[in-house]
Amino acid sequence: MMNAVLFETISCPLCGDAGFEIVKPSKYAEGVSESELRQAFTASSNHLLLDQVVRCRSCSLHYVNPRPSLELITEGYAAAEDETFVAQNEGRIRGFHRALRGVLRRKGMRDGSGLRYLDIGCAGGASLVAAKSLGFEPVGVEPSRWMADHGRRTYGVEIHDGLLEPGMFPPSSFDFITMWDVLEHVPDPAALLRLVHELLTPNGTLVITYPDFKGLVSRMLGDRWPFWLSVHILYYDRATISHQLAVCGFQTDAVMPFWPVLELGYIFQRAAVYVPPASWLRSLARATGLDRVLVAYNMSQTVVIARKSQA
Repeated sequence: MMNAVLFETISCPLCGDAGFEIVKPSKYAEGVSESELRQAFTASSNHLLLDQVVRCRSCSLHYVNPRPSLELITEGYAAAEDETFVAQNEGRIRGFHRALRGVLRRKGMRDGSGLRYLDIGCAGGASLVAAKSLGFEPVGVEPSRWMADHGRRTYGVEIHDGLLEPGMFPPSSFDFITMWDVLEHVPDPAALLRLVHELLTPNGTLVITYPDFKGLVSRMLGDRWPFWLSVHILYYDRATISHQLAVCGFQTDAVMPFWPVLELGYIFQRAAVYVPPASWLRSLARATGLDRVLVAYNMSQTVVIARKSQA
């Protein structure tokens, strides 16, 4: 039986309906401790999904229910320290740069000169470095105190500690707002997106990336898809992400694959949890000197470009 103090039963975070069907039953051992749960809430978390995933009977959103308590999630992220994650920042910067350049190109812009840019959940600052290189004026918000400090010290970028909250910035402060693999971690996505709506200029651009559990690769891998993680509390597909944005005042303009860039050895290391032969491939890559090679990959990660809906 789950500890009621550590978990809470919730209604659908998208439509509010309390009705659901169980898609993946809980795999937690009886008597799971608070310390065990906290270990999942880091940027490079590779904890296999143990939580119960349900499907909303009204809107079909898939989400974790019961969910670890809001206090546990918030405190876990705030206290997280993650050397493993920031060690991959060279590749991340390259991936963010490529993705942002693609967004600018779609919007007919050469660069981000003079545009104010906010990244929510900016981790160690890689996204801000990429944005700055394209001419943006970047600012980040990051719940992990350690991550925020790392970004400021390493790259000299502006990062605010904590969660994005009302009053942190004036309305219409930003021309671009991004959330790179963030929304699936957020207990109240509607509240966050409505705040983003307020902070975005009338003609501003919202860019979100998320792992699509109905994507081609995720469907091919099934339970071995590496984004079935305990750290993820929401599971979107194209229909539900568009619905989520629409109810918060956004119109989806484009949906496309997102290609992060990481070291080959790191990719094999994370894949080994799901596909054991990847451990052998990691050893081979290390022996041949290929483990530090930067590789673009896609496991159904998806980019959504959106804007404010017309009144």
